[in-house]
Amino acid sequence: MNRLHEYRADYEIMSFDVDYQNHAHLSALMNYLQDTARLHSICEKFSVFDLQEKGVTWVISRYHLHLHHYPEMGEKLTVKTWASGKHSFYALREFEISGADRKSILVATSSWMIIDLKDRRPVKINDLFPDELILNKRVMEDDFPVLPIIDRLDFKSEFKALFEDLDFNRHVNNVAYSRWAVEGMPPEMLFSHRPVEIEINYRSEAFYGDGIEVVTQKPQNENEPWIQQIFNLSTGKELARLRSYWR
Repeated sequence: MNRLHEYRADYEIMSFDVDYQNHAHLSALMNYLQDTARLHSICEKFSVFDLQEKGVTWVISRYHLHLHHYPEMGEKLTVKTWASGKHSFYALREFEISGADRKSILVATSSWMIIDLKDRRPVKINDLFPDELILNKRVMEDDFPVLPIIDRLDFKSEFKALFEDLDFNRHVNNVAYSRWAVEGMPPEMLFSHRPVEIEINYRSEAFYGDGIEVVTQKPQNENEPWIQQIFNLSTGKELARLRSYWR
């Protein structure tokens, strides 16, 4: 089989993808990343639909995104993605978004696992993921260190996992976590700044109807990151940790 190492997909920023200032939401850009990864995996017969036949599925473990600028409604984008490596239980995937002028809008690296659908335990990638899919190139070097937890509660928000947050696997889609994190920021930040770098460590699944709590720690100066944790109020489990910089 002739492997397609890099996959490209084109998108246009729609009216429902933008905020009050006509700039794309972070969640909209992350949806484009997810959709391009889906299309690539379908081409390579490695999608969640293909894996489901084997009793397993993909879940994301980590995301690290750098945003150079936020595109506006009507702008046309090209998203490029490729598998960049694998190690034990983890497969790496890279992303690049560029505009019509070919200037970089966003780069991201991510880490994924394959889990058994019955016991929800990870399956070794080497047993399922062929070497021929790997393009040994990364958009940024990141070995995904442990993200910090908050040591001071400065802001707290609560949400509920909605029906439309669910994905094909019937758990909350990974993009919803980024939306909760953004919505969990103080209002003065939302109306004056945007995230330019964000790291997400997904730690547990959430399901329809779960109560969600986002706790946030403010930086002491502009060079320090915002720290957030997301908890499932229904179970007490930590769902995610986030570290972000806003400008």
